[in-house]
Amino acid sequence: MKIKKKNKPSTEIPASSMSDIAFLLIIFFMLTTVFSQEQGLKYQLPDSTKEVSLDSKNIEIIVDENFNVTFDGMPIPSDQLDQIRVNVQARKLIKKDIFVIIKVAPRAPYKYLIDIIDEILLGGVDNIAFQSTDESMEDFNFEKDMSNPQ
Repeated sequence: MKIKKKNKPSTEIPASSMSDIAFLLIIFFMLTTVFSQEQGLKYQLPDSTKEVSLDSKNIEIIVDENFNVTFDGMPIPSDQLDQIRVNVQARKLIKKDIFVIIKVAPRAPYKYLIDIIDEILLGGVDNIAFQSTDESMEDFNFEKDMSNPQ
């Protein structure tokens, strides 16, 4: 009588379908992952390149690098930025589609700018434009300044 040996199960993992499984898992995780929404400043680009006349009822805020803030020529102390919100709300009652122009010194810290933007948004105005106080684009000579970068 012959004794039969028991077949041992193979300890090898078949690698032929491993790539298919990996790609299916990648696709599954890509489809089920929820991506975080970007948080930051909301901005709106102009619809056209035509010039817009600036109304005298628009608000102009100037910020220099030492955080000296002026609201339409009136200085505002850095510890009383809530005055910006109050003034913006009052001007918005007069003109619904008011526009705020912020002129910022190039070396002014971002914290100052963000604090002022927060006060403007809390005041209910969404139309904000930024301008550098250093030099305007009209005075910028592209040929001279681009050929000699500093």
